[in-house]
Amino acid sequence: MKLTQRGRDYLKAVLFGTIIASLLDVRLVLALCLSLLVAAGISEIILASSRTGDIEVQLQEPHLTCFKDGQAIEDVTIKYKRRRFVRVAVSSIRGPKGVDTISHETSSDSPTFTFRPRYSGRFQGLYATFEFLDPLGLFRKTLQITREDFVIDCYPSSLLKQVRQMAPITLALGERTGRAHGSGQEFYSIDEYNSSVERKNIYWKKIASLPDERLLVKVREANIPQAMTIGLIKTFDRGEKELSWMDLACEGAAILGTTIFSLGCDVILAFSSAGRVTKLEASDALEFRECLMQMSRAETGTTELNSEILEESEVCITGFKELEDGLLAVEISRKSSLLIKDTNAYPDTVGPLAVVYTGDEDVSELVNRVVRR
Repeated sequence: MKLTQRGRDYLKAVLFGTIIASLLDVRLVLALCLSLLVAAGISEIILASSRTGDIEVQLQEPHLTCFKDGQAIEDVTIKYKRRRFVRVAVSSIRGPKGVDTISHETSSDSPTFTFRPRYSGRFQGLYATFEFLDPLGLFRKTLQITREDFVIDCYPSSLLKQVRQMAPITLALGERTGRAHGSGQEFYSIDEYNSSVERKNIYWKKIASLPDERLLVKVREANIPQAMTIGLIKTFDRGEKELSWMDLACEGAAILGTTIFSLGCDVILAFSSAGRVTKLEASDALEFRECLMQMSRAETGTTELNSEILEESEVCITGFKELEDGLLAVEISRKSSLLIKDTNAYPDTVGPLAVVYTGDEDVSELVNRVVRR
């Protein structure tokens, strides 16, 4: 427990008054000074009785979500003894690395923190210092908290982009059937005839049993993959630029995944984590967001892990620095790939199926190439 600036001034004034009262033999002033000292002592006892071990800091929602350029708000409740007499203030607060502009309200024991992430991805950790003041504001004691369970998921803004509905290519063949209309052999459903439907698909047997004169057609399922895999190839830790690089990787994966969903396919993300290849499959937007957040914490992979990711991926995301490795660059050049620029990086080989991604490029043709192959 320490004195505040107000406390130091208070005790100086009491001490000075006591000395003057003693010299001048002014008993009334002396009694007043002694009363002020007693009041200060009682105030200190009240603060001391509110033990740090009894103080509890509760986060209303320890897992926040927002989109890039948005904000996440956390309401905090501080529980402690002597709440009627002891005041609390936020002395300092620090969020996860990559999170900017943190504001807080200090007028009560229920402060509100506002976080604005600069990049997309998953951010973890909250560090705050709270200051507790006695009723007279003379003494203070601090409590530092570290909450590693505090998480902010910042989703890529490209998830909000409108992607034009992509129809499966008529001649596209795959090992497994898709979930959309097409020219495959598998029966999909029955629909009413319109001028865009080929007459050979008219369902004459079904029409013969109908009481009305409607024309029905057979709708077949497109032969496209049931799921397409996006692989992240990462062999370098980019230090201070790691967050911005991974931000672009997440944005690229998000727009690729959204485009793949428009074909009726599931999306699989493959990346290196905990010394192995992690593969996460998503069949809807919510699952895909969670997969992207886990991918944002991807680690650098070994040669063996990267080769495995490449082998199982239809599209890969990587950077120019990875392409400085001649052997790896040749392997990547055979794939449809999304490339992220690195400063002072000189790729050995850039394949014909590569798109340099800065955040605005159209990736639909890249996905179409994969389906055609």
